Amino acid sequence: MTRSKRMEPVKNLADEREREAGADVARARRALEDAEKQLKQLRDYRGEYLARISGAQDGVRLQNYHAFLGRLASAIEQQERQVATLLAALERATDTWRERRIEAASIGRAVDKIAVGERRSADQRAQRDADERAMQRAVRTPD
Repeated sequence: MTRSKRMEPVKNLADEREREAGADVARARRALEDAEKQLKQLRDYRGEYLARISGAQDGVRLQNYHAFLGRLASAIEQQERQVATLLAALERATDTWRERRIEAASIGRAVDKIAVGERRSADQRAQRDADERAMQRAVRTPD
């Protein structure tokens, strides 16, 4: 078995690791987008709720509105922290994918280089054999 053939499983493994890292990036991106969407919904809801607070007439109702706004503000802060965490996870996943992509490309180039060298060696052997046969024929053939 040639060296390039022996290296194929290594190349395949590197390619698979790159694909998996790419899938991780896609999952992290979707999770971040979902969290950002939820944060926007919370902020929009807070805006709508603030618009309704102006209609509150009595003190108890106003107190309930403020208590709910406090809980809503806590939920928004928590969601903002979640978005920040997911953004960091996306950045880590992207960095890992880039590393895997570079690794897979490097291994691919190395395997290609080995294969080119093997083909060149095979071509040189074939040429030497052809030259040797031609020389033997020339020696055996009287003029």
